[in-house]
Amino acid sequence: MKDFASEKTEVLKLLDFDYQGFAKNLVKGKNLVETRYYVGAIKRQNGANKTKSERLYADQQKLIGKLQQQNVPVILGNLIQHPDKSFHEKGVDVRIAVEMIRFARENKYDTAYLLSSDTDLVPAVEEVRSFNKQVCYVGVSKGQSFGLTKVSDNVILLREEDIMPYFPKVLPKKPLT
Repeated sequence: MKDFASEKTEVLKLLDFDYQGFAKNLVKGKNLVETRYYVGAIKRQNGANKTKSERLYADQQKLIGKLQQQNVPVILGNLIQHPDKSFHEKGVDVRIAVEMIRFARENKYDTAYLLSSDTDLVPAVEEVRSFNKQVCYVGVSKGQSFGLTKVSDNVILLREEDIMPYFPKVLPKKPLT
């Protein structure tokens, strides 16, 4: 995907992304049972990071609202801050794994489309396949998971032109005269 000019521009574009249209295109005419979105929950913080955490929290709440408007359930994991001040999701991949396996066991789908490059999901994919279900790993070539590629039934590597049609068309700003 393109580098965005600012963090705010990226957030606004994600808010307008057509998740259901993108998902329907991925399944190529097959019956789309459900699209689910997994993410670490941003928590509000006090102190020096209060302003930034409030903005990030508000942006995530807007995203969750937009996803809900598109009938996309949002499943929240945790977001923890390491001592080096970087943030990492915790429990998100476990939630994906548990639900992939549970839904396979309950016969809710024939093929799971997994949009994650987390190799921690390899055992879940193997378990899903033991229920005679297929898994299509969807990733990008620069961050491709070769572990998921190896255990999945099918692989789709997205390019910018595969994703951009699901963002709104933005008209260039006209100069004021």
